[in-house]
Amino acid sequence: MPELTPDQWATIRVVYETSALGLREIASLHGVSHVSVAKQAERHGWLRPGEAPPLPDEAAEEKLVARLYRTFERQVAELELRFANGEGGVEEKDARTLSVLARTLETLAKLRGGADEDGDGGDIEALRARLQERLEQLDGAGAAPGAAAGGAAGR
Repeated sequence: MPELTPDQWATIRVVYETSALGLREIASLHGVSHVSVAKQAERHGWLRPGEAPPLPDEAAEEKLVARLYRTFERQVAELELRFANGEGGVEEKDARTLSVLARTLETLAKLRGGADEDGDGGDIEALRARLQERLEQLDGAGAAPGAAAGGAAGR
């Protein structure tokens, strides 16, 4: 059988992921073996209609949480540097970005069973408190813009 182009594989993927056709039917419609389609689907993570993507293993989950924390810290460090260089105070978009990261961390903690028995999520609250303190230090005038209205440490 001739080698298919990336465009042809893209077409097969669309059919694979959006139709109820069987693997052999899809393969015969496009002049390729069902084994080739199955290998492409597995190699590239194609999903049949209604299939959910696989959950990450525990090691991948821990890496993701660590990356989120590093991203969070990097964002705060960038704010500190910008403020120290006299490039302005904390902007609302910065507070929103940090707020989204904090909520993501909170959600991950809850999904992992990291929230306390009463659901108050102590670790995320401590993180939020540290973030609010740092933002207030950066702003110099008290509360960071956007913090009171669902910003970095608000809910």
